[in-house]
Amino acid sequence: MTWTSKSFLKWSAQRLAQAGIDSPRLESEVLLARGLHASREDLYRDPDRELGEEEIVISKSFVERRFLREPVAYILGRREFWGLEFQVTPDVMVPREETEILIEQFFQWVRSESFSEQIHVLDMGTGSGNIAIVVAKELPQSRVTAVDISPSALAIAQGNAWVHEVADRIRFVEGDLFACDLETPFHAILSNPPYIEEEHMDSLMPDVKNYEPGQALFGGRDGLSYYKRILPEAWSHLAENGVLFLEIGNGQVNDVLSLIENHGGYHAPEVTLDYMAMERVVSARKREKNG
Repeated sequence: MTWTSKSFLKWSAQRLAQAGIDSPRLESEVLLARGLHASREDLYRDPDRELGEEEIVISKSFVERRFLREPVAYILGRREFWGLEFQVTPDVMVPREETEILIEQFFQWVRSESFSEQIHVLDMGTGSGNIAIVVAKELPQSRVTAVDISPSALAIAQGNAWVHEVADRIRFVEGDLFACDLETPFHAILSNPPYIEEEHMDSLMPDVKNYEPGQALFGGRDGLSYYKRILPEAWSHLAENGVLFLEIGNGQVNDVLSLIENHGGYHAPEVTLDYMAMERVVSARKREKNG
């Protein structure tokens, strides 16, 4: 049988639909384009292009991996975030679009503060380094510290930092949250911590449950274990009037707000919605506990 771009896409879309993929045609185009080292537009410009034997083998392997629900980002080895391309492997969580809300709120705060000095920022739980790298890329006056407990994740993050030419302004530190060598008080701390409740593990899509690193996903029995650790430690590491920015999971806003209030070291927090009108980011400014 002679395979063309058109016939391959028809087969692969049917194959992915059988696996319950939500957008089988779109994903088929993405995977075939990668297998051919082409763009999706190229597939439409020349639908009758015949595929070579090696191209067929590679492209079919991509489809079969996706049929088993491996995330497209892991198959391609990359994911776009904030208009930048990041290398990703199963050692790191796939960056999500909603995390851009966290960064947007941070930048809005930076603009409101009119910083004239160097800005020290901490990215707690850096993963692929997407948050730290965007901050360093957008703010040349920033100096970023990026912490992760996984040496494999840090290696990915460091590689991404070199690709985006900001490695000289990011200090990567291996550690379990704040139990590591942090050199300076920070004007801002950003974190997208693990926040999925462990009891929800079985209800996750197989793309997530079977492939993404559990230590980057699960926040203990109630999903709040990392927030309970981060809030007091962040207060100790924030500069005067510094701000903590946290991404939160669906339905967690009241619990996180209660944790902040009970701590007593932050001013009234602000809550920001994501693109689906879900509470997604909580930001809280440090205050002196006796103030």
